[in-house]
Amino acid sequence: MKRNYTRDELWERASLRAAMHIRGLWEEKGNSDTRLLDALILPDVFTLVGRSRAWSPPGRREHVIPRVVVVNECHRMLERGEADDVIAAFIRKHVRIVLISTEECERLDSRDQLGLRQTMPAGWSFGDDVFARLMTAGIEWDPIVPEASRDALVLQAG
Repeated sequence: MKRNYTRDELWERASLRAAMHIRGLWEEKGNSDTRLLDALILPDVFTLVGRSRAWSPPGRREHVIPRVVVVNECHRMLERGEADDVIAAFIRKHVRIVLISTEECERLDSRDQLGLRQTMPAGWSFGDDVFARLMTAGIEWDPIVPEASRDALVLQAG
C-alpha cells in the first residue's frame, strides 16, 4: 500500500538513497560516481534553487559546488566512520543547482578564464558560502521554486 510522504520526507529519502549508494560503491571499489548526485536520484524539485539573470535556453544546470567536490567530501566522511544519515544531511545542505547561461558556464569552466569546472575558489572550505563559486564568476541569480514544490501538498511516493 502506498504511503503519503511530505516533500521534506521525500527529500530526506532521496538524499539517504544517494548516501547509501555512495557508501556501497565506496566500500566495493574505493570510490563512487558523481552522477549519484544528479536528477535521477536527487530530483530537481529538491535541488534547483535559482536561475541566473543572464540565463536563456539551452543554458546549463550548474551544481553550485561541483559534484566531484561533494562526493570527495562524502568519501572523507565515510573514512571517518560517519553514518548514512549524517552524509545524507550533508548532501541536502550542499547539493544545489542554479540555471546559468552558456557564457557563464564558459567563464566558470574555461581554464583561460576562472577554471572552476570541478573546483571551488581558492581558500573555500565546507561551511563557507555554498554559492562562492558563482559569486567569484560574477553570476547574479534569483531564487526559484520548482513548480512541483510550490504547494505544501502531500506528495505520493510511487
